Amino acid sequence: MSRYTLLLLLNLPFIILAVTGVITQYKLKRSTRRKMFTQVSIWIIILIGLSLAQPLYEWLFAHNWTQTESLSLFDVIQITAIVFLIYVVNRLRAKTDVIERRLNDLHQETSIILSTKR
Repeated sequence: MSRYTLLLLLNLPFIILAVTGVITQYKLKRSTRRKMFTQVSIWIIILIGLSLAQPLYEWLFAHNWTQTESLSLFDVIQITAIVFLIYVVNRLRAKTDVIERRLNDLHQETSIILSTKR
């Protein structure tokens, strides 16, 4: 199996999870349409970049733009770790947004309760 294929196969689950998570957040009205399109676009760009890694390397090598070795196993693991970290940061940002929204709601309810007691 090619290292480029391995790279794509290792990262594909994270990209699919991220895209479905973004769409789910939009469907549950926790995200705006603009935010959904932006995030889906970013994940699609990452997928396209991973898909075109081998043809891009071969083109650069054929035109003497690079003289480096092809993708190593360490590179595959490193790129997968980077994509995984982007996925985790994206999930944490979404959870932070939910917590912030809930905190604002609680603050509003507390303010209403305190204003009626006076």
